[in-house]
Amino acid sequence: MRDKVIKIDFRTKLAMTVVLSYILLLGNLQQKFLPIAIFASALPYFFLMMEKEYKTVVKGFILILIALFIQVYYMGRIGGLLNSLFLFISMIVLKMLPGLMMGKYALTSTNMSEITISMKKMKFPDEMIIPITVMARFFQTVKEDYSQIKSAMYLHGLTIRKLIFHPIKFVEYRIIPLLMILTKTADDISISAMTRGMQVNKKRTYLYDSKFCIFDYICFSIIIILISFYIGGKYA
Repeated sequence: MRDKVIKIDFRTKLAMTVVLSYILLLGNLQQKFLPIAIFASALPYFFLMMEKEYKTVVKGFILILIALFIQVYYMGRIGGLLNSLFLFISMIVLKMLPGLMMGKYALTSTNMSEITISMKKMKFPDEMIIPITVMARFFQTVKEDYSQIKSAMYLHGLTIRKLIFHPIKFVEYRIIPLLMILTKTADDISISAMTRGMQVNKKRTYLYDSKFCIFDYICFSIIIILISFYIGGKYA
């Protein structure tokens, strides 16, 4: 993993993911503190920008602008099915999507060694850490393998557009190779976990350390501010 100018601990990312998801889904910041709600909805995209996820950031900001335009100019002025549709779009973009994007940033910007040592410091039991680590490595490997299968099929001209109307060929050229790779991947990851010394109640060393820095304290300050506005909007 490349060195980063701004390095945030995984525990901080996890806390921000939980807080953002909770206050945006269950809070009423959009009704009481709209600028704060906009800031909270856009916050994950600023973090994704640091990971150079520019396409995701641009799409996210466009969706936020569309949702705000709908909420300000159309919500309450129209009725019926169209109003329900606009309300659903606004809730997805402004309330649900930011938490998912923050979770995406937390996972994509952190390697497994950092996640493991962070869970250790959060006093997670080994019975949870080891399955989570193995599953995360498994799904990441599956994603990479499937990407390679798609690339190989693309070189042979077998694109989704050509296979979508031929489900049998799609299963033959995409699903069957993936299932064959999955069987070998599961065995390889189990062996890898054993060779890395991942055993219950056994100490092991890590290449990375988990500690807070100035950027973590800034993020925790933002969390406290958001919680304060959430409490103010709910009980004031």
